[in-house]
Amino acid sequence: MLRELVDLLTCRELEPEELQSLVAAIDGAAEDPDLDWIVDPSSEELMQNALVFKLMDHIAVGDKIDEVHEQISDFFAEPLADFPRHTDGRWFLPDEYFAWLDPLLAERGADGGGYELLLLEDTFSENLHALLVWRKDSARVLQIATELALRIERSTQRSLGLRAIM
Repeated sequence: MLRELVDLLTCRELEPEELQSLVAAIDGAAEDPDLDWIVDPSSEELMQNALVFKLMDHIAVGDKIDEVHEQISDFFAEPLADFPRHTDGRWFLPDEYFAWLDPLLAERGADGGGYELLLLEDTFSENLHALLVWRKDSARVLQIATELALRIERSTQRSLGLRAIM
């Protein structure tokens, strides 16, 4: 199940050896010296943090939503529009931004059914961790995450208390 999750979270772009290596690293989080700072962790907490750490090359991370937007935009050959503002010049709040972004991502990568932005909770920072997945795979990602007791959610339905500041 973890193998399938990592494969879906990386848009099925990894070579088999790289996928296996990532899965082994996440599965072996209890022995990972990089995670020994977590005090008396549950297996779910270890897996959640290992997932975030090991997939960092695929995750947009920032404490400001406009920083995350730039990283998401860099994912594409043709960048996204600039970070949106209201007509009076105010920045979009995170929930407004995610509602604005969702239809734009749905149009990208049409051969894969478009993209969707998922958010991963971490327990070590207040940064926002966002990950693009194929939209057609989102429901399965969320199902596996639930079965593994991982905290992953759609950006348009966030409830994890993730904070991204302006």
